[in-house]
Amino acid sequence: MLLMASILLGGGLAFQYLEPEKEHSLPKATYYTWCLVFAEPPEEFPESRFLQALFFIVPVLGLTVIIEGIVDLALMMGDRRRYERSWCTMMAASMSQHIILVGFGKLGFRTYRVLHQLGEPVVIIERNAEGQFLEEARRNGAPVLIGDARREAILSDANIARAKSIILATDDDLANLEIALDARKLVPGIRVVLRMFDQNMADKIREGFNMHTAMSQSAISAPAFAVSAIESSIVGSFVLDDQLIVMQRWKVRSGGLLAGKRVGQAISDHGICVIEHRVRGKAQGCLFPTPDTILSVGDELLIQAPYHVIQSLRSDSPAPRSN
Repeated sequence: MLLMASILLGGGLAFQYLEPEKEHSLPKATYYTWCLVFAEPPEEFPESRFLQALFFIVPVLGLTVIIEGIVDLALMMGDRRRYERSWCTMMAASMSQHIILVGFGKLGFRTYRVLHQLGEPVVIIERNAEGQFLEEARRNGAPVLIGDARREAILSDANIARAKSIILATDDDLANLEIALDARKLVPGIRVVLRMFDQNMADKIREGFNMHTAMSQSAISAPAFAVSAIESSIVGSFVLDDQLIVMQRWKVRSGGLLAGKRVGQAISDHGICVIEHRVRGKAQGCLFPTPDTILSVGDELLIQAPYHVIQSLRSDSPAPRSN
């Protein structure tokens, strides 16, 4: 493109200065050169020897540049893997407020799928070029940079200067910490989500280095393992400020504490959040019902609350009748 622009501008200036009597404007003179590129003489054969030479040289030179550019672009688009690094670097450079995901193992892949469903732009950095999940990311059009993110050049290729956050999901704690510090050095205000296997270390890093989020996989999975062994109706759990928060399926029973109440009353009286309300006999539920929604006997709910709150709610409700 730069070469073609040089040809057009140079030819236009030549027409202007070598034919002053015709008073060509620069756009008109440049258009004359554009016509010559396609062997379409814009005027009669000129008297100037230099312009006569342009009439023969420009068509050959211009068409050569255009054809070579088309061929190169076709090769790049048809063989993306060959030019993947350049292609992905260009894609990342065009992004803004994107998320950089470092490490594309099982955790990184699941994190990517959630971000992709949310419509968030993601740039992936992975050391292993043979990673089993990379193909899906490529099919989705996500830029994939193969390399060690501990090199600042890789972070620059991922356009970290315009990224809103970076997720470090490799299985190497020291590498995650090193990359986090490099990211903070390049962009001091970037949001850092850091994976650590040791929760004690994760807590110290979060406090000592002012990381936004530092978590261990065991801390995330332990509540899920524990509550799954207690209640089959519990579908999710996490720990917040040393409190176990659970999400559980619940059926409204006759004489129960929730029967006949509105959703707003259930929230204010018992401190629970009603995430889903499914009317008895209906297959489709309503997410986040309005506070005026009445909870009738037989309705099915998905509620969320601290585990001890749900325990107390269960202990004050009548036991289900056996058939």
